[in-house]
Amino acid sequence: MQQGAAAGIQEIFTAALRHHQAGRLADAERLYRQVLQADSQHADALHFLGVLAHQLGRNELAVDLIQKAIVQNGRVPAYHNNLANALKAQGKSAEAIACYARALAQQPNNVAAHFNLGIALQEQGRLDEAVASYQRALTYKPDYAEAHGNLGNTFQAQGKLEEAVAAYQRALFHRPQYADAHANLGNVLFQQGKLDEAQKSYAQALNHRPDHAEAHGNLGHVFLRQGRLDDAVASYQRALVHKPDYAEAHHYLGNALKEQGKLPDALASYRRALDLKPDYAEARLGLAMAMIPIFADRASDSVETGERFARSLDELAGWADAHPSILGKAVGSHQPFYLAYRPMNVGALLFRYGEQACTAAAAHWQPQIDAGRRSAPPRDRIRVVVVSGQVRQEHPVWDVVLRGVIAHLDRRRFEIYLYHTDSLVDAATEWARSRVDRLVQGPQPLRRWLHQVAQDRPDVMFYPEVGMDPVACAMAALRLAPLQVAGWGHPVTTGLPTVDLFLSGQLLEAPEAERHYRERLVRLPGTGVCTELTAEASARWEGPERQANVVRFALCQQPIKFDPADDVLAARIAKSVGRCEFWLASPKKLDWTTARLRERLAAAFRAEGLDPDAHLRVAPWLPRDQFAGFLDDMDVYLDCPAFSGYTTAWQAIHRGLPIVTLEGEFLRQRLAAGLLRQIGITDGIAASRDQYAAIAVRWAEECRRTHPWAARRETMRQAAPAADGNRAAVSAFERTLIDAVQARGRG
Repeated sequence: MQQGAAAGIQEIFTAALRHHQAGRLADAERLYRQVLQADSQHADALHFLGVLAHQLGRNELAVDLIQKAIVQNGRVPAYHNNLANALKAQGKSAEAIACYARALAQQPNNVAAHFNLGIALQEQGRLDEAVASYQRALTYKPDYAEAHGNLGNTFQAQGKLEEAVAAYQRALFHRPQYADAHANLGNVLFQQGKLDEAQKSYAQALNHRPDHAEAHGNLGHVFLRQGRLDDAVASYQRALVHKPDYAEAHHYLGNALKEQGKLPDALASYRRALDLKPDYAEARLGLAMAMIPIFADRASDSVETGERFARSLDELAGWADAHPSILGKAVGSHQPFYLAYRPMNVGALLFRYGEQACTAAAAHWQPQIDAGRRSAPPRDRIRVVVVSGQVRQEHPVWDVVLRGVIAHLDRRRFEIYLYHTDSLVDAATEWARSRVDRLVQGPQPLRRWLHQVAQDRPDVMFYPEVGMDPVACAMAALRLAPLQVAGWGHPVTTGLPTVDLFLSGQLLEAPEAERHYRERLVRLPGTGVCTELTAEASARWEGPERQANVVRFALCQQPIKFDPADDVLAARIAKSVGRCEFWLASPKKLDWTTARLRERLAAAFRAEGLDPDAHLRVAPWLPRDQFAGFLDDMDVYLDCPAFSGYTTAWQAIHRGLPIVTLEGEFLRQRLAAGLLRQIGITDGIAASRDQYAAIAVRWAEECRRTHPWAARRETMRQAAPAADGNRAAVSAFERTLIDAVQARGRG
């Protein structure tokens, strides 16, 4: 080619490059092609036309053009880097990684290649290598905010939350207006349970980029965790204004609407998420579980729950067949928790769900479990791994089921490793830390918990409850130890074939209760737990002044426990007693259910010819010391027939408050009765609804005679200590584990 012609071609190429850099892609493409018409082997034109094709999403053409450029000149690192970018866009990660390596072999200080290699390695799940690549990029360019940000993302994926926070903070030091870094920092702070700080980070992201849909959505997660349901719904809706096809926001909007009791709207949100993302396992599981109402407004809502959920399980099974192994990663994200609040035999439904959950979880996670599995070495003590998200003060699972095990399990025979899956740390968490062999603090991704189990190689996995905590639910659906055991923190069968034993209490179970469980039922002495009620201050309840001869009944369990079929009992009692009040105690979570329960009870009172406003009262949520004062000011505790209370009944007997309870067929309908049997005061235990009402009416009459009622309350108060210190239950728990472990060939 003559010198003048070459100069002309170079001039055209230079003009094309200027158009390209200015974003005038059509002009740049036209001139690149003009260069190639004159010189088909012009390497730079081939390369930059390939880069332009990649920018336009035409990656097959991009790969072809850049490969031709490399044929002409394979010694330009940028060619290999940009070829790798196009290959990565095609999903060819392994080929892309090889190209980045070639670029770096030629130019070890190529920051872009190190950064892009990190992205490719991160996408392949090769997180340690991705970290190294980002760190090498930062060696050459310490102020590279995007590299700090991606390093933070990788640390977060590894569960290294403190390192992630530091990386995001370095990104923001170099670029304070980096909205993605603010948002991702918020995500880590949320995982750490630092909700106020997370909220501030999301606000910073939105200040710099108001249309940041993910920041709006994740701010919704904060509000949802705080129980601020209206704010959560508004945040998810703002996310969807900016990104209507944001499937995750539709899913979480469904969660928030479900928590508000707006079931039709929740179902619509889950379905919209699935329309956008048909293989979205969490949304599909959420849709299935939403068929179980949180609160039953009508008797038909309660009666029809079983049939609706059975159909839902059929549909879920069909979806799982069409999406093999996908459902497994979502197990635990939604649970049939509220099924237990319907007063029917739910065993068959939970067995079906348990089979589906375990099959799906194994299909997804079993390769990782098998890869990490090693036989436990000989040990002098049985290693028990306890999994719970409730290692915190004033939680029923901690107070009633778990604390006594940690306090009294024989440490000469047992090691205790406690996996606290939640982020919250308080005095109870620190107390537990000081008494176990190891406490592993969450949160962390499930795959890291599974890695932890593989390292610890337990003999026993113990779940104080299966139903409340997503991580515990997911882990319980997998075979992680030779012996797997559930406690009655959620008082219904897990339904999981992976759980071997269900630990309950002799005083809590009906004679033929074995048929309610998929697990082998073990009846420990008494109520099966060893509690200790610490000395509590009682703050005076600032309720209205009592009127003369008015009897106060406490309906102080969560409103979701009360079934519509039992509303008439309160109305019948009121009709017979005359001057009386029924006090509903609002829960901290799902407070809207209190108003719905009052509406239901009001209808029942009107049906009996009574004025609801003369009888129904509502107390706001009360902290524990004020709740004790509330119990002091009540006369009779009316236990919920559909789902008996244990924690509230336990508190009530220590305040000397007599309890009327209807002992039903299932564990969850026998909790208060078992507690009363343990302290030896059984005259409040009814065998029928008529007897329940009769006891309440008789006691109301006795209330109006001051001295006899004061004596009854004092008798209850004196008997209350027998509810605690049940060391025999812990000893039987030990013997059960030893025998079961030995039967499985260990010990």
